[in-house]
Amino acid sequence: MKKAFLSPFFSPLFYGILWGILLAVVLIFFPDKKFEITTDGQIIDVLTYTGYALMLASMVFFVKDYRGKILDWSIYFLLGIAALLREAGIQHHLTNTDTTPFKSRFFLNPNNPTSEKILYGAVLLIIFGALLYLIIKYAKHLVVSFFKLNTLTWSIATFCSVLVFAKFADRFPAHWRHMHDLNVLPRSFIDIWSLLEESSELFLPYLVIIIFCQYHLLKNKA
Repeated sequence: MKKAFLSPFFSPLFYGILWGILLAVVLIFFPDKKFEITTDGQIIDVLTYTGYALMLASMVFFVKDYRGKILDWSIYFLLGIAALLREAGIQHHLTNTDTTPFKSRFFLNPNNPTSEKILYGAVLLIIFGALLYLIIKYAKHLVVSFFKLNTLTWSIATFCSVLVFAKFADRFPAHWRHMHDLNVLPRSFIDIWSLLEESSELFLPYLVIIIFCQYHLLKNKA
């Protein structure tokens, strides 16, 4: 079991199989409830927040593995909290003058307070700075180790792939509407893409948990 868990193919198989089962169950047994299942308070939402709670708990539990790398751990924890807050939709409650302070239009709109632009601009700089630090420090290693079938690298690649797909699924309906100059999209079209987005995002915190567990086992194995 441990050997299978530490295989570079564990994370992609974990995600692919469970995501496929989830979609199959919803589309086969609840085809008319695709929208309801993805709304707040429903099963996918509950599983997602449960995942984030377990993810942050696992980060704290494995903090001892990052002695000498406490800055890295702090960044992971910061990004984890930011991801949880974003999932909770906090960005829609931070300003009274716009829908969200984390889009370019917020900073370009002269009607938005300068103080808010400075505050939320600083927040974005901290997050982007943290991501840039990780990219500069680990990008070369991740690229090289990917082709060497490194377990952690493949798990991280799976996480990043799921994240990119979730963002694509989130934006695709709006882009499709603009591309085809449509005022309204069919409800079924919106529902299926909402299901794809929410169901894929559900696995993000669980993939992070897997990464931390694999790192712990590999570190102690070494």
